[in-house]
Amino acid sequence: MADPLRPWRRPPPPPPDPSILPPDLVARAKGLRLRLGDPAGGGSEARRRTRNEYDHALVQLADMLELPGAPEPDLVIGRRVLTTLERSLLEKAVVARGVDLGIAEPVRLRALGPGPSSEPRSEPRSHPDDGMGEPTQAWDPPWYEPRRPDPPAPPPPTPRPLHRRETLVAQARAMRRRLDLYEADERLWPTKVQEWCEDLDSYDGVLVDLAVVVGLPEATLPDGDRRRLLSEERTSIEGGLARAGLDLGGPRPG
Repeated sequence: MADPLRPWRRPPPPPPDPSILPPDLVARAKGLRLRLGDPAGGGSEARRRTRNEYDHALVQLADMLELPGAPEPDLVIGRRVLTTLERSLLEKAVVARGVDLGIAEPVRLRALGPGPSSEPRSEPRSHPDDGMGEPTQAWDPPWYEPRRPDPPAPPPPTPRPLHRRETLVAQARAMRRRLDLYEADERLWPTKVQEWCEDLDSYDGVLVDLAVVVGLPEATLPDGDRRRLLSEERTSIEGGLARAGLDLGGPRPG
């Protein structure tokens, strides 16, 4: 229709009629679309080849119909595949021009009526003031179940109490590090002799307790004035613990 305000402007040409499309191209596009079903997604190599062929045929139809915004066939052939959105828009535009691609029209939700109910519906009654009895529920229960609350989060795991063996191993390693500190710094000897002796006594006591827990031959602290283990006794216990898989580390204190 000519523009009455601007008669010198020519009206746009009418869109091409779908009858100009080659029947074999339309049939080929329809057959590929029916073979694919849903063209979105991945699939096997044969399905990808079929989808590429369908894209090429769809773009050729859109080009012959001069659809606005349709991609150029050369670009699609070079890229070999359309995006899901491009394919969906082209299909809708081609079908809107009257080309049959075998796409089933989706059923609208408004056309769906209420299905037959397996339970008898309760009839509404009047208010008790009318003298016709108590009112009953006039609708079926909802077809969906309310969303159940999420289960409570499990409580955090309680820390496992240390066994006596692990406790003694930790104490022995801590005492060994203190003794190694005395051995590494000679400046501590004049002022820390008493503390070194106390730490060595504690270390010997932990060694004996650990030897009993591990199951080494019976070892006890000597009675009398000698409060500490002899060097060879300490070495023997440490060697037995090392053979049992408990490496306390560091040089043996003398």
